[in-house]
Amino acid sequence: MGMADDRLERAYQQHRTALLALSYRMLGSFVDAEDVVQEAFIRLERALARGEQVDSERAYLTTVTTRLAIDHLRSARVRREQYVGPWLPEPAVEGLTDLADAAAWSDSLSTAFLLLLDQLTPEQRAVLLMRDVFAYEFDEIAATIGKSPAACRQLAVRARRAVRVGRPRRASDLAERRRLADAFFRAAQHGDLEVLTTLLAEDARFVGDGGRSGRGVSRPVHGRGPVSMLVGNLMSRMAGAGIRVELTGVGAEPAALLIDPEGHLIGVWSLVLAEDASVQAVHGMVNPDKLGHLGLPLTTLTRGDWRGR
Repeated sequence: MGMADDRLERAYQQHRTALLALSYRMLGSFVDAEDVVQEAFIRLERALARGEQVDSERAYLTTVTTRLAIDHLRSARVRREQYVGPWLPEPAVEGLTDLADAAAWSDSLSTAFLLLLDQLTPEQRAVLLMRDVFAYEFDEIAATIGKSPAACRQLAVRARRAVRVGRPRRASDLAERRRLADAFFRAAQHGDLEVLTTLLAEDARFVGDGGRSGRGVSRPVHGRGPVSMLVGNLMSRMAGAGIRVELTGVGAEPAALLIDPEGHLIGVWSLVLAEDASVQAVHGMVNPDKLGHLGLPLTTLTRGDWRGR
């Protein structure tokens, strides 16, 4: 193994996980994040093979990864227009995803936060993540995205303002959030609309991403009453078909795995809890194309298998 190969191997061992953590937060997709990071290492390998001077593998890889992710986001917004039904990011389920960085289970991995990031420009998203999540200096960020430090500071200010406006103050105690999630899913499985209604915020919403599978909900549902009816109806029918709920987490959000009678994964539902401990949103991921990264066997059931039970 030559010197270039040694450098590449060390860089892979030292930086791959951190690059995936950044790339996933940029793209909301583990599959796309893996592709971007892999391409960054391929470019580093080619640069070293050509004898190019690479003073810092970390800086080189971060720059390539970030710029590729920005380009990908720009093209993804065009593709998103043809997406079937509501779009949600792939869930970063606690213990089932390879993001072992220092901020791995922070709020920056929650579905709600990633949806807020989706409203930013790609460059705003990159600057906000690099500065506020991964603590890069503005000089480093400027070199990465090809703008001045002053311009990056302005991008950060605008991004923080946009995120702050859309971000609810949430219940802070983890044990309390898990307790509320348990109460919510128990009520849902029993079809207890009275309890569900008391737990839901007045302006609650349900967003279900089933992609082309036909398992999702064609459009978001808004309001305490409609969301209570939908969640109670769906979950009680699933319970009647032997589908069970296993509590987990998606970033800082309490969540549940939906498991069929064969032990196969149907989907991941995560909750957004407001400061008053009400459920502000339910994000239901049942698109099999967005669950493969969790490494669990996926169900062959369709929504019709429990509808009407």
